[in-house]
Amino acid sequence: MNDESRRLKRRKADSTITVIDAMTGLRLGMVIDLSESGMMLSAEQAVCADALFQSELQFTKGPGLPIKVGLHELWSTTDDTSGAVLIGFRFIDISKDDRSRLGDWVAEPGSHYV
Repeated sequence: MNDESRRLKRRKADSTITVIDAMTGLRLGMVIDLSESGMMLSAEQAVCADALFQSELQFTKGPGLPIKVGLHELWSTTDDTSGAVLIGFRFIDISKDDRSRLGDWVAEPGSHYV
C-alpha cells in the first residue's frame, strides 16, 4: 500500500456496511473502517492473496444507493480474539460520483477515525 492512501482519513463504520461480491452475489464481509481509497473488512473466510473483486458497499445509514467499487486485496490476517479474517483492500475502480459520496460520508461531522 502506498503512503498516500494511508494518509487519507479512515472512518470507523458506525453502522453496518455490507460488502457484496457483484459477480456471485455473496457477502464478502462487513466494513470495519473505510476511506476514499480503501477499507478494512471483517470476513468469515479468507480470500485469495492479491485477489480482485467487483463489489458493492451497502450502507444501512449513509450515502443511500450502494457504492460500486473494484477491489484489490492487499493483506489479510486472523483476529485472535474473534477468529474473524481481517482483510485490507484498496479501491482500484470507483466512479467520480461514488468517490464523492464516499468522501462526504467519511467527512461527516461527528465521525470517528482510526
